Amino acid sequence: MNDPTPPLAHASPSAGSVIHCQGLSRWYGEVQGLSGLDLDVQAGVVGLLGPNGSGKSTFMRLLTGLIRPSRGTVSLFGHAIGPGRQDVFARVGHSPGDDVHFETERAVDFLALIASLGGDHGAAATKRADRVLDEVGMLDARDKRLNAMSKGMRQRVKVAQALLFDPDLLLLDEPLNGMDPVSRRHTLDLVRSYGAQGRTVVLASHVLHEVEAVTDHLVLLHHGRLLAEGRLDEIRELVDRKPRRLVLNGPNLPAVAAQVLAEGLVTGLSFEGDGKLALETRELRQLLDRLAQIGAAGELTSLDVEDENLEAVFDLLVGETA
Repeated sequence: MNDPTPPLAHASPSAGSVIHCQGLSRWYGEVQGLSGLDLDVQAGVVGLLGPNGSGKSTFMRLLTGLIRPSRGTVSLFGHAIGPGRQDVFARVGHSPGDDVHFETERAVDFLALIASLGGDHGAAATKRADRVLDEVGMLDARDKRLNAMSKGMRQRVKVAQALLFDPDLLLLDEPLNGMDPVSRRHTLDLVRSYGAQGRTVVLASHVLHEVEAVTDHLVLLHHGRLLAEGRLDEIRELVDRKPRRLVLNGPNLPAVAAQVLAEGLVTGLSFEGDGKLALETRELRQLLDRLAQIGAAGELTSLDVEDENLEAVFDLLVGETA
């Protein structure tokens, strides 16, 4: 195995650390999932940013004890994690990147089942399930079965189950994938609210603007290594040089295209083979605000922002370490 390039930033433990990693590594046979991660995280919202395959999900699984380190250590709330540390894991809520649903269950029953595993029973479990469904804006869909839900709705159910036990540390792995603009805004508002309460949220994403909308504290992973931490201004300057690309789905996309063209919010657009609408813009924030309004009127069912230039940004940052 080749030695990894040294990261740009190293963390040392500090008082009140919520997450502390030292030399944290995980290998899958000969494949590097995470290598030599040194990181110290305080309370608040932290953006975990990296292209697909950069190690974000591996990091989340290590924090939740779902997998064990190949090397190095990780501590939560000042305690080394490992088998038998239910007192630590009880303070953690995790929304995984993969679906973990019981497909034929109603949303409220799925969440009540998890609540019962945590010690609630009967009406108390259902009440807890309804509370978190309300938090993520899904109370009106409580009786809908998971296999009848859109991807965005299923994502919100995953966030809801992460919130069930009022965690001090909330781990969200690509939670916005497939959500419509209104749901995205609601979820980001929820993340900001949790951080403002003095809790810790780690929001993993491969899309820069999603993370930037809720925090200026970024952790950048690349090929399983810590590339940089907290370099928001530099990253924004690099990203803003090129237009951003969005892909929309909805019942009346020609009308949406006409609206954003008339308002001068896009530099280009095209209809793709699957009927979706692709937009390019240099005014990402303004366009997202406008699409949220359009989505609230029922004209959009999903929105994805493609950070095609994020790889180029990481290539530039990798070049700085050479």
